[in-house]
Amino acid sequence: MNHYTEDAENTNLPFDEVEPTGSSETEHGTTDAESTLEQELEEWKDLALRRAADIENIRRRHNAEREQMARFASESLLTKLLPIFDDLHHAVEAARKTEDAAALKEGLELIYAKTVKILAEVGVTAIDGESGEPFHVDLHEALMHTPSDVPEGHLVQTIQRGYMLHDRVLRHAKVVTSAGPLSPTDSKE
Repeated sequence: MNHYTEDAENTNLPFDEVEPTGSSETEHGTTDAESTLEQELEEWKDLALRRAADIENIRRRHNAEREQMARFASESLLTKLLPIFDDLHHAVEAARKTEDAAALKEGLELIYAKTVKILAEVGVTAIDGESGEPFHVDLHEALMHTPSDVPEGHLVQTIQRGYMLHDRVLRHAKVVTSAGPLSPTDSKE
């Protein structure tokens, strides 16, 4: 007779109402339930370790892909610029062989126009800054501040063009700004 029916007989309870008295012990002194829980715990630990390894592999792969993308991000632009490089090479070769300045000028103007077009296609625009235009700290870098007929805080001259990529400044335009007109006392000194 099993222990459930013995317990039911000893307590005079119907068989349905008797609760088990516990799991049987194994040879190591642990119960079947404890053994099952330990086995489940080991399975969960193994699963956690595998998932951690998977996450680390994904992270490494992502970093490698990101480095690869950064390394070759300019490939598309450079591919577009190579024809310009070729044109410049041909222009230099032609300049060595000819004295025709008008033809060289025309060739350089075509190369310049091609360069502007390619840069515009990838979102690069020039920051010129014309004389009389207000100085903008976000777009311009003042190299000098000089007296002029242009109102104070406005541009007098652009020394070097600046460039933007979409809405981000790649290089500020280097400019000379006006300090306003010379005062009569400044001109006497």
